[in-house]
Amino acid sequence: MEKQENKDMSIAYQNKDIVSKYFGDRLKGKKLSLFGLTSELKVVDILPTNLPLVKANELRIDNLFELEDGSLVILDYESTYKKSDFIKYGSYILGVSERYLKENKEPDIHMMVLYTADIEKQDMVFHKSSCDIRVEASFLVGTDSEKWKNEIGECIKNQEFTDEMAMRLVLLPLTYKGDEEKQTAIRESVELARQIPDKDIESFVLSGILAFTDKVINEKTRNHIREVLSMTQVGKMLIDEGRMEERTELRNELAKEMLRDGKPDEEILKYSKISEDRLAELKRELFQKA
Repeated sequence: MEKQENKDMSIAYQNKDIVSKYFGDRLKGKKLSLFGLTSELKVVDILPTNLPLVKANELRIDNLFELEDGSLVILDYESTYKKSDFIKYGSYILGVSERYLKENKEPDIHMMVLYTADIEKQDMVFHKSSCDIRVEASFLVGTDSEKWKNEIGECIKNQEFTDEMAMRLVLLPLTYKGDEEKQTAIRESVELARQIPDKDIESFVLSGILAFTDKVINEKTRNHIREVLSMTQVGKMLIDEGRMEERTELRNELAKEMLRDGKPDEEILKYSKISEDRLAELKRELFQKA
């Protein structure tokens, strides 16, 4: 049984979508200023990131939020700074715009990026005569990491853990420069999070740490965190999601096999337990490839 749980944990842990959604759902009602951004607007909804244009270019948005004023925020986080990234951000903006224009909607769109402490402050406007790509950035360079860590520890000890402290703990590993320092900080941050008495806040912080360190964590630290999380609420959630993903994949494979054998739709739906919409998607996948 132990091996099966570890296997399922591995399946789910590799799927960043799970922890990102879990973390994002708990951001609702919280201000963007918690990320160090200037906006005081609150997040009201977490939106899908699977955009046709983005998918075609094999790009993936980290987060897409709807704010209380009806505008949208694309939030990325980076450990490097490259001018070519502005092309990626432009594709994100076009992809989101395309989705909403199909619904005859034109919400304002903000592009925001959170940079780790490795990156010094940079010019965040990509200017061409035809257009400007403007990015609001939060730079963690210069953050007093040890002060943050001590203040977080005191707040946990005194059971006065605010939204600001929770987000600081999520971002704490990114305030350190260098790979080795980040790996140590990730481990320390997870241990601090596990000391939070409120299990809902603990889950929010742990899922946030996982989501925001995805681009900087190494395999050794990842394996350590996987073991630590196995007995937490987040770990159990990941295991459950992993099992659900595995069942869904088995159902899809059964439906594909029955389609290849020419079985009628009614029989496929009965035995695979998939939805009619999913069956239509599988048909398109199989027959377009053929």
